[in-house]
Amino acid sequence: MRHYIPHKNNPDWLPHNIYMQIFYLIRDYEEGIPSDAVSGRRTQKTAIEKVIMFLKEEYKKRPATYGEINPVRAFFEYPYFSMMFTQSGREMGAGKRRWNLYRCHFARLVAEELRLH
Repeated sequence: MRHYIPHKNNPDWLPHNIYMQIFYLIRDYEEGIPSDAVSGRRTQKTAIEKVIMFLKEEYKKRPATYGEINPVRAFFEYPYFSMMFTQSGREMGAGKRRWNLYRCHFARLVAEELRLH
């Protein structure tokens, strides 16, 4: 899977190496961090959880919501993201560019929480 990071009109742009670090952290979070993890891993887990709660609140503020969102699933699955962010009155869901921008936004929030960016 390629990880395209839009450069134009992207306020959440990150350098590729930081984006990939955050991508792997989010992937590991989805798989579950062991309970005997070192303190650095616990810090990463809490940072991701804070961002997830922020994104859930941000989603609830939208005028048309489609139930409870799972931000991690939306980060990895385009069909799920497209369904959750479909605008009313449109037959098609959100585009791939919008999904890539969402992924960059999620990654930037985690990077800021971990003070990497």
